[in-house]
Amino acid sequence: GRYGPDTGLDLIQSILGRAPDVKVILVTGVADADSVNRAFSAGAYDYLEKNAYFEAILKVKVRHALEAPRERRMAALANGKREEKLRELWNSVRTERDPSIKGALLEDLMALLFKSIPGFERTQTNRKSLDEQIDIVIPNESTAPFWQQTHSQYILGECKNWSKPVERRELDVFIKDIERRFGRCRLGFFISIGGFTKGFESALAAERRGDVLVVGLDAARVDELVHAQNREAKLKEFHDRALMASATDSG
Repeated sequence: GRYGPDTGLDLIQSILGRAPDVKVILVTGVADADSVNRAFSAGAYDYLEKNAYFEAILKVKVRHALEAPRERRMAALANGKREEKLRELWNSVRTERDPSIKGALLEDLMALLFKSIPGFERTQTNRKSLDEQIDIVIPNESTAPFWQQTHSQYILGECKNWSKPVERRELDVFIKDIERRFGRCRLGFFISIGGFTKGFESALAAERRGDVLVVGLDAARVDELVHAQNREAKLKEFHDRALMASATDSG
């Protein structure tokens, strides 16, 4: 521009002055050291140079910028407010019409439900790599013998906000995601607000690949978890039902 190539840097402080909590990402055609240092000094969260990888990397940086405050908000909820937030989120999941927003709300709801269980506090959402996306990752740090005996260092969660029932092939994909964890994951929760087809449910009972167990949670079960006085006991109950159904079918 006529005022020089770095005029946009002056906008950073103006933006932060109006909205202190936003994350400013600097996009530049030439990432020279002086401009980058000025941007960070002004309060920029990150920067990105325009090149052949610009579009792909921008998505990653935006996701990281959004995820950090989201996780802090989730972790900062006190117990009393947490229960209120859970009911608010559950109501929003059931009434939201935009599929994208509904999916994000469901992930937030399930993450907060799992975080409320001792040993699952470090639950994370929306973990992505080059070839897969995991909706929920639960580091299993529980000291309870029940969860230790699952021999699952990590527990995965798959969320589907579909209005229609989930079919069998989605279970196959989820099981493969679990199996790719180098033996450190043997337990998964498949959350489907629209329920499951008969083929999915029969496969859920019959499909035991090694030590992998998948627990299905439909809208009714999610509702029970949201309103449960002892949420951990309710989750154990669902786990045991899935385990016994699988054992009965295999027997």
